[in-house]
Amino acid sequence: MSWVVVCGGVAFLVAGTLVPLLVRFAVGRNLLDVPNPRSSHEIPTPRLGGVAVMVGAWVGVALLRPEDGWALLICATLAGIVGLVDDFGNLHFGIKAAGQAIAALALVLAAPPPLADAAGFLAPVVLVVAVVWLTAIMNAFNFMDGIDGISGVTAVANAVFLLALAPNGTALLPIFVGAALGFLVWNLAPATIFLGDSGSHFVGFLLGGAALYAGGEAAPFLPLAAVVVFTPYLFDTAFTLVRRLRAGKNVFSAHREHIYQRITPSSTFHRQVSILYCGLAVISGTGAVLLARGYVLPGVLLFLACCLTMFLLPRIRPEERG
Repeated sequence: MSWVVVCGGVAFLVAGTLVPLLVRFAVGRNLLDVPNPRSSHEIPTPRLGGVAVMVGAWVGVALLRPEDGWALLICATLAGIVGLVDDFGNLHFGIKAAGQAIAALALVLAAPPPLADAAGFLAPVVLVVAVVWLTAIMNAFNFMDGIDGISGVTAVANAVFLLALAPNGTALLPIFVGAALGFLVWNLAPATIFLGDSGSHFVGFLLGGAALYAGGEAAPFLPLAAVVVFTPYLFDTAFTLVRRLRAGKNVFSAHREHIYQRITPSSTFHRQVSILYCGLAVISGTGAVLLARGYVLPGVLLFLACCLTMFLLPRIRPEERG
């Protein structure tokens, strides 16, 4: 365990040290996220932070040299590269979705999740669901990464609770936490750099994959609990999608209608909203742990409390006007 902590610390230092170099590189080549009417930031900001997280994770894992987890790291990096290409060249939605699906399919074929082994003749169905899950969680992180710090703090909370659910699920999570914290130092409001699509793809894929492997533990509710960990991001994404469909809007067009966007009237509220979502992730994560341990009623109640809180947030805190 002590060596794992050391490797996580190295990942932290590598990611944190790399960020200023990436900022200088991005500014010199005008690789900036320029604000538009849908943006939540006000000044052009580099969006290559995901590269720092990926490199930090790779260095930490190379030092740790775990027996497993390599397929997940490689495929998460493949997903991150798809996002990086999008950061540079604005890929067509269909091409980006195909790249995400290929990375997900590569993982489930190279290292089938435990649920597939237990499913017998239904294993192909489990693999298809796993691909859909990985694609969905990648896009959830992509959609939700819109204000300073929100995805960094939420991802760290998610990783900690996935570790609590299945400490032997994957050796990558402690290393990832270190790399994510190294990036987060520079991403808290006011952010110096953003994750970008490279980071949201890598983070979403790695955490979603870790949830798949958490399902191998001998607890009947563990697969469901691993999904409950991600309640804030999944609820916000799904609720916004349904809300836009009911309004007859194009669900593929860019917008500012996510719950977190509706309660963030200006950049001065970024840190507050990010901390709020981290708190919601702690609530849902606690519910997930209780559910996995067999305390079904309190686990479900915490899950429902998280969902109800998010549903009421725009009503408790007035939406941005204008």
